[in-house]
Amino acid sequence: MGLGDIRYEHVIAATEEFRRLGREEFLRTYGFGRARSYQLVLDGRRYDSKAIAGVAHGYATGDFLSAADFSGGAATVARCLRELGFVVETGAPSDNRAALLARLRQLKVSRGPGNPAPSRHQPLSLLWAMARAADDRPRLTPWPTFRDEVGPLLVEFGLPNAKATPQYPFWHLQGSELWEVRGIPAELAKRAPSVGLFNEHHPQAGCTAETADLLCDPVTRLEAIATICETYLGDIDRQALFSRIGLSGYTTAGGLLTAWVEETGGADTDEYGRSVGPAPRRDETRSVIVRDEALARKVKELEEGRCQVCDTALRYLNRPYSEAAHIRGLGSPHHGPDELQNLLCLCANCHVLFDGLEIYVDTEGLVRGTRGDRAPRPLRRAPGHPIDEAHAAYHRDLCNLNAQ
Repeated sequence: MGLGDIRYEHVIAATEEFRRLGREEFLRTYGFGRARSYQLVLDGRRYDSKAIAGVAHGYATGDFLSAADFSGGAATVARCLRELGFVVETGAPSDNRAALLARLRQLKVSRGPGNPAPSRHQPLSLLWAMARAADDRPRLTPWPTFRDEVGPLLVEFGLPNAKATPQYPFWHLQGSELWEVRGIPAELAKRAPSVGLFNEHHPQAGCTAETADLLCDPVTRLEAIATICETYLGDIDRQALFSRIGLSGYTTAGGLLTAWVEETGGADTDEYGRSVGPAPRRDETRSVIVRDEALARKVKELEEGRCQVCDTALRYLNRPYSEAAHIRGLGSPHHGPDELQNLLCLCANCHVLFDGLEIYVDTEGLVRGTRGDRAPRPLRRAPGHPIDEAHAAYHRDLCNLNAQ
């Protein structure tokens, strides 16, 4: 459904109802979740942009849209609101984000006798919680689930010879002011409860509502993950950790599938075990992101089909061939916008390198290799092709997170 019927006064009416009901009641009433990336800013207040647009549509036409009725993002909601004269910003307020990152750097982690390295129990538990946030799972988790999922992580990625004691981060993370525990009677909460008390009272724990709200923003979440890894987990194989903990989406810039070997089950083979006959097939059902093909054509036209990194102009079937690459990936966990400012025109090789975090664009517009084995060269940019530095910074942060 389109948003073309919305006018300025309809948006104002929606924001007034937002203030009157309060954020949680407003979102619950109209069937929306909290904004991931785009927030309407008006008179110093921040509003969930997609929810405001859906309710404004109701004021305009009588048809109040829910979250499932239309898509959000830069090309729809943000564009509509900006064209009406409103300010739409991405990300969480910088002061709240800075406070979150500061608390992550100052976790009250223990140090074992004879081992100066900080315990990894709290950092690993927070990464596990961030993976849940990236996957839209509930922020509060029952003790048995925490124990069964986090305990093995502490064994696999904790310090050598450290005991796996998930009950400690489950309780003591409250000292970070980023975490809460519910379900333990007040009279029993004066000291750290035993495992027996956890088993008896079935408490739940997880990030506070404020922390979870900040982590809904993909930019803040990436910075939080990077802060934990750099501060406490510097010598751990990031790809192995992310794959195990549920953060494998952070090992690529988006859209690059993990290599896999196709099974040949059902195929005929000859006496030497070689497949003969047509390749086997299998049915699949997939959910794919619908991209704006007009934007892809636009960036290719602006750059005349030449790769902005290596200047290659490929041809295929006697026609120019190039690929539109998103700087900040679409979909989970990056949730980048499908807009011209988030697109590069690349050849197939450079697209794979860019998505695989092998190359990046630095703050001076030079393309560099993350392994230091490439001579820097300027990113070629055609007039009329804007690039949002925030998206390039996000990609650089991903590269830094995976570089070891």
